[in-house]
Amino acid sequence: MSKKNKDNKFTQLVQKNKLKFYKTAKAILKNDDDVYDAIQNALMSMYQNFNNLKEQKYFATWGVRIVINKCYDLLRKNKKIELYDELEECVTEDNYNLDYNGINKLVNGLDKNLYLIVILYYYDDFSIKEIAEILEMPEGTIKSKLSKARSNLRKNLEKEGICYGR
Repeated sequence: MSKKNKDNKFTQLVQKNKLKFYKTAKAILKNDDDVYDAIQNALMSMYQNFNNLKEQKYFATWGVRIVINKCYDLLRKNKKIELYDELEECVTEDNYNLDYNGINKLVNGLDKNLYLIVILYYYDDFSIKEIAEILEMPEGTIKSKLSKARSNLRKNLEKEGICYGR
């Protein structure tokens, strides 16, 4: 298939399925800015891999799967930002100067098992699945320990009078 034919066919298939892609992304992400980011990333991925699609009649299901994956990628990225934002919300100029070093100090104060998971997840950008493989633990255990680490960080801020239970 020539590049022009490929581009035309791809454009037609996207036009035919754009509402499905939008509804799928909107159901997962809710926020329109995130929805458009995820769809844009998905469309780039679809275009790059369009030649790998064996039968074009499966474009809709293939495309929706890619949209879903891009939405979850975005959620994971946003979740990593969440820890810093959550800690930052507790801080005012009057009570504490929580900068990068302040957060590092709080993270360093965690139990060594929790510390390692936080470092791998937030600093080294590994996924839950990858951390589970690295540490040879079930994914559920990693999720639980990550949740516990967040809770401990909040409690440490509360002890210092910086953040109050939410």
